[in-house]
Amino acid sequence: MQPNNLDIKAINPRNGDKYSPNLYKFMTQKHHAITTTYATAYRDKQGALWFGYRDEEGWFMGARLMDVLCNGRRAGVFAHSPRSGPSLVEVKDFWQRYVADGRCAIDKAHDMFFVGDKTRWEVKGNRRSCLWCGKVQQQMKIRVTKVRTEEWVTV
Repeated sequence: MQPNNLDIKAINPRNGDKYSPNLYKFMTQKHHAITTTYATAYRDKQGALWFGYRDEEGWFMGARLMDVLCNGRRAGVFAHSPRSGPSLVEVKDFWQRYVADGRCAIDKAHDMFFVGDKTRWEVKGNRRSCLWCGKVQQQMKIRVTKVRTEEWVTV
């Protein structure tokens, strides 16, 4: 197993709203000390992100990243055997990107909602800029659609 080389203090939510309080809580549990040292993100064939580590025999210990982000310490951690577990590919440089961009490293498209999202955007008119990573600007586009509805009513 390779250590993830993460300085856990760097992702403390006290350092900024861009860091997930639940991910930090999950990482800093006393009985998850091995997670603090070895865990990183993995992607499965369907594109879902997982959070955990592989042991020397190929077993994956971890949880869906979305479960960790939503439930923190209460996230369900499972052991998946090399044969029966999901096919996972490590997300290279996850921690470097997370330290730099916070939760934007998880949501590159900037279309997810996070707890504390109100601090993510600076809005000026019909444009907004991401304050967490500083890399994304979006413009509000208004689309008007007409909907025709037919229904049977009693006369």
